[in-house]
Amino acid sequence: MQTSSPRQALDLRGTYCPMAFVKTRMFLDTLSSGDVASIVYEDTRSNEPLVRSIQSLGHKIVSQKDTISTDTPVDPAIDAAGRPLANTLQLIIIEVQVKK
Repeated sequence: MQTSSPRQALDLRGTYCPMAFVKTRMFLDTLSSGDVASIVYEDTRSNEPLVRSIQSLGHKIVSQKDTISTDTPVDPAIDAAGRPLANTLQLIIIEVQVKK
C-alpha cells in the first residue's frame, strides 16, 4: 500500500513579488514531481503575477480560494458598507501540483 506524502505549505504573508515568486520557486524546487503544496499569499496588486509565474514553470494550479484573515475571530469581517475591516488581510490560498 502506497502512502501519500504530507502536504507541504508555504506562507508568504508579508512577502511581495518579485520576492514572493523567488521564495515560491525555491520552495517548489525542493518538492518532488506530483507533490501538492498549499501557498498562502496576500491579495495585492504586486502579487497579481504570482499564479501566472508559477504556471510558467510548468506547475499546475489545482485550486484557488480567496479568504480573509483577521486578528480577532470576527465572521464575517466586513463592515456595513461591505469593506473589509481595518484589521483584516485579504489572502489567496492556492494548491499547486509540482511538475518536474
